[in-house]
Amino acid sequence: MKLLVLIGPPAVGKATVGRIIAEKTNFKLFHNHMIMDGVIELFGVGTPAEDTLSKLIRSEVIKEAAEAGIDLIFTYAWNFGSEKGKNNITAFKDVYESRGGEVIFVELVAPLKTRLRRAETPERKRTKIHAPNAKRVAYLDSIFTYESPRPFYFDNYTQIDTTNRSAEDVADEIISIVGS
Repeated sequence: MKLLVLIGPPAVGKATVGRIIAEKTNFKLFHNHMIMDGVIELFGVGTPAEDTLSKLIRSEVIKEAAEAGIDLIFTYAWNFGSEKGKNNITAFKDVYESRGGEVIFVELVAPLKTRLRRAETPERKRTKIHAPNAKRVAYLDSIFTYESPRPFYFDNYTQIDTTNRSAEDVADEIISIVGS
């Protein structure tokens, strides 16, 4: 049983790559917007309810997936400038590892210019109700730290630059790392 955590800034390709991995393997995709879109629709961005419910729902889904022995892909735009992200990811990691699972971290990176272009694609707008547009991506980049520290917090970590690569190619590389 494996938990594949795809991390990276908005519009780097986490959900797109995760979707391809899920199609090609026995992993199931639990991308961040599966929770965020519903919670934000009801309570708005940055509200206490958004923070509480997002954490609670993510935690419960990951716990149930681990108990069911599901190989899971979880996507997360981790703000490395805050301890909250590390605490959340550590808790998710502990859930899988305490049940004998393996946790693999893959950080997807691309320059802001590339991500601004990707933020405006029809596919992104179609699949993510509350995904940040290019203007919001630029703003988020100015206030959050999306680049991970060196050395990374956990073992089983790989960083992949998605700038000049297709999502399919990136997914295939990740599959070679995690196995199917």
